[in-house]
Amino acid sequence: GCEEHEGVDPDRIEFYKNTHYSSEGWSSPEAETIYNEIRNLRARSVSEENSMTIDEIADNVLGTRSGYIKAIGYGPKPSTIKTTKRRTSELEDSLRRAKEDIAIAQHNLQEHLNAAKVVVAN
Repeated sequence: GCEEHEGVDPDRIEFYKNTHYSSEGWSSPEAETIYNEIRNLRARSVSEENSMTIDEIADNVLGTRSGYIKAIGYGPKPSTIKTTKRRTSELEDSLRRAKEDIAIAQHNLQEHLNAAKVVVAN
């Protein structure tokens, strides 16, 4: 149950089990079938080179709808690889621009220091 991982959010597979299974058993035969499909896909995925993330496995078995995660409900969907890559690219561009701005500022500062030295020397 949840006690095993106190203080740590369960992944979607654990969450599914925690919300569909109790000491009295599965909430429905469909819930047990779905959980077994998820576990089988996870086991196959781990043994293959192209391993899937837990979210990809859950999406594959449970399906997806915009803004809704089956077995969890409405809310933001976990980031996809595509959006993560796009965000990484945006951050890299931002970092590159910041480094260029710093280089220009350092160059301008050096020119001002050199000009000040000339004024002081005369």
